[in-house]
Amino acid sequence: MDKGKKISSENIDQSQTTNTKQTTKKESNILKPIAILDAKLSDFVDLLQTISLFKLAVMLSEGALLLAVVSYVVTIPNRRRQEIQEARSVLYQESSNEYSDGRIAALKVLNKDCEGNPGLKASKGKMANLSLNRCFFFHDVSFKVKKRAMNLSNSNLERADLSGANLPGINLQESNLQNANLAGANLEGANLTRANLKGANLSRANLKGAILKQSNLNNSNLYGANFEHADFSKASLEGIRALWAKFNHADFYRAKLQSANFNRAQLMGADFYQANLENSSLRFADLSSNINLQGEQLTAANLREAQLKDADLWGTKLWSAFQLKRAKNWQKTKKMPNWEQQITQPRPPRLRIAFLKPKTPQSISEAYELGMRRAANRRVEIWAIPYSHGVEHEAKEIKELVKKGIDGIILTPEDPIKSIPALKEASDAGVAITTVDFCFDKSVAKDLAIACYNTNKFKMGYDSGQYLVKWAETNLLANSPSQQFLEVALVDEAIYERYYPYLQGVLKGIKESHLRFKIKGSVGVASRSESEIRKVKQLLLDNPQVEILWGGSNLATEVAIEAVTQLGVENKVKVFGILDLSMDKADMLFDSNSPLQLIIDQYGLRVGYKAVKTTIDVLRRERSGADYDIIPIKHRLLTQDDSDKVKAHVLHLTE
Repeated sequence: MDKGKKISSENIDQSQTTNTKQTTKKESNILKPIAILDAKLSDFVDLLQTISLFKLAVMLSEGALLLAVVSYVVTIPNRRRQEIQEARSVLYQESSNEYSDGRIAALKVLNKDCEGNPGLKASKGKMANLSLNRCFFFHDVSFKVKKRAMNLSNSNLERADLSGANLPGINLQESNLQNANLAGANLEGANLTRANLKGANLSRANLKGAILKQSNLNNSNLYGANFEHADFSKASLEGIRALWAKFNHADFYRAKLQSANFNRAQLMGADFYQANLENSSLRFADLSSNINLQGEQLTAANLREAQLKDADLWGTKLWSAFQLKRAKNWQKTKKMPNWEQQITQPRPPRLRIAFLKPKTPQSISEAYELGMRRAANRRVEIWAIPYSHGVEHEAKEIKELVKKGIDGIILTPEDPIKSIPALKEASDAGVAITTVDFCFDKSVAKDLAIACYNTNKFKMGYDSGQYLVKWAETNLLANSPSQQFLEVALVDEAIYERYYPYLQGVLKGIKESHLRFKIKGSVGVASRSESEIRKVKQLLLDNPQVEILWGGSNLATEVAIEAVTQLGVENKVKVFGILDLSMDKADMLFDSNSPLQLIIDQYGLRVGYKAVKTTIDVLRRERSGADYDIIPIKHRLLTQDDSDKVKAHVLHLTE
């Protein structure tokens, strides 16, 4: 019994010991994390005791920054969607406003995010110089970063102003751009399939490689634009104005081109297969083959099965007679009598350049003509055409020259507004127009003329006034110190607007002096007739105290000299004025008894020379005919005190 009890007691003790160990182990497992945490906290406390407050702040800020970066990255898609939604909302809200900075900003936001806005409504919207370059995006399939142009397909941009805009590759498929202004815009590679561009202004725009399939460009202005490699298949381009434009390797398959104006255009390699060119004009257009400046081989244009009934091919440059004879009704086209012979001639065709000059001889016109003839060569003819003053006479001569197939016209327009219709008619016929002694406003002339040469008329008048003052101070007031003021009479040609700045300049030059002047009288002249000379003579007779007579143009100065000479008052009345240098005027400056004291010379010889050179370069395609270059000419002030200077300039007249 005792033994059994003993064993039982030992078992109980072992059991209790085991339970105690198990309980201790469980407690140990439960307390272990707490102990670890306690140890880590203890280590962290020890760490805090060893670091500075600055280091602690840095650690906490880095942690906060990391959390902020993570948060920013995570929320990017939501914020991007919100940004796009807000931009489209702005475009919707601004759809009826012509002027809207918000619209432009919203389009730029969408473009940055590589998003489009098909169906944009911005009729009459003012968005000149808008820039929407191709954006970069990550392609999910190829895992490459690519470029994508903006999608504005099916948009309404009727009458919108996008002049000068930079929109390469833009998708305007089936959009309404009727009467829109896209002058000078960059639309290279744009998709304009089935777009309505009727009446749009695309002058000087870049649409190289653009897609214009089945688009409507009827009556649009393509003056000087670049459409190389563009696709016009089945498009309608009736009545377009495409002078000086580039269509090399363009595709006109089955295009409607009735009454289109391709005068002076480049059409090498263009494909007109089954296109309708009935009643179109291709005067002096280039349909031959060549190699361009980039080394690209430009093949001859394809006219197979093209309809050419009543087309104007006067001066058109062809590759071969066979090229033309593959077209329909080629016999019913207007061509030069020796057109086949011209194809085989390797040398450039003879150019004919007309110079319209007044019937009444003028030194400036003579200087222009002399310079022009010096610039010409055996392959260039200069036609000097005298005509009576007046817009109607000018227009009549221009129309006659167009009928004769003139290549270029150089003139001083009679009127800055009224001369435009006749000049536009000549320009549309492919005539290269250059103006001298006058520049049109660039907005008017950019699709009309190729260049202008002009002096600063106001400065010429001002300089003559300044010299007049100095001369009077030395030669008149020095001998009459008691004289209170000088009496001056003016002869001008301000009946023509282009001569008015001379008068404004001299009046300013006189008024700025410290001397006292009195304008005793002023008359306007229009010719060198006796009646006009009598007007100036009467002015001098009515004002016998006048000692200075100023002439406000070549004509006005010559009339003033003639009036003084006829009255025999050369020693009393001195003439100062706007006048170009010639041999007889140089002799007057050499003669101390001559009434002429001052010449403000426009350098007509140089102007005439450069004007012809520019016209030849354009007609020979050595420079663009679509650019309107304003070339300033510096005037020369020549006096009786500058005999050596005058002699040096006279040598140029006799060379």
